[in-house]
Amino acid sequence: VEQNLQREQKESLPSKEIRTLAKKTPFTTKEVSDLFKIFKSLAAQTPSQPDVILKSQFQGALEEAGINVKDNTRLIGLFTAFDKNESGTINFREYVLGMSACSKGTAREKISLSFQVYDVDNSGKITQEEMVRVLTSVAKYEKGAKGESLDPEVIKKFVAEVFEKYDQRKNNVLTYDEYMRAVMNHPDLVEYRSDITLLGTEESEASEAKKAFDQWVEQGVKAGFLKAEEKDGATIYSVIEPS
Repeated sequence: VEQNLQREQKESLPSKEIRTLAKKTPFTTKEVSDLFKIFKSLAAQTPSQPDVILKSQFQGALEEAGINVKDNTRLIGLFTAFDKNESGTINFREYVLGMSACSKGTAREKISLSFQVYDVDNSGKITQEEMVRVLTSVAKYEKGAKGESLDPEVIKKFVAEVFEKYDQRKNNVLTYDEYMRAVMNHPDLVEYRSDITLLGTEESEASEAKKAFDQWVEQGVKAGFLKAEEKDGATIYSVIEPS
């Protein structure tokens, strides 16, 4: 009986920690508890490291929470983004904060997360090759699922145009601020897609993507890191530089 009680205590999360994580994220205390159950069931598969999720378990951890990522490049990028302490594993706090950014994040969190995925080598900058690699990986999976073929030159051309316009320092990389400016005009980058028209996304999906991005921008304006200005009859969004 005593052993069972000790095991149950190890398998439950202290209510104080649940409340703390719920305050730091849009998740309710029940949702945090549910995520903990998912996390522990996967972590328990590795008795030598029962308090963390390994890279080999990460895809399952996402799928159990309703996030399906099939292409390996994006999966690795998300794992790196979740693994804040660069330990090569993911603890429960990292899992909850990462899931929050993925599923319920603000505009800023979603943009930051996507930047980290594109930044394959974790250098703090995005190269053309990295952006092409991620977009191609995602597009191949999406096209393949529909039985369609992909012309990689289309993505290479799109990325070259993005860098031509937003690589203000002309050093062949995008910093976070430069990437954020690119996202203002190419919102599908946040979802790891090149322009809707280039990848031939269905019109209904394009409408949903535009609606979702408009909501993120609205959040950005309210949060004070984006500003909206009217110019020549159009609304122009720009990044407010940190002081």
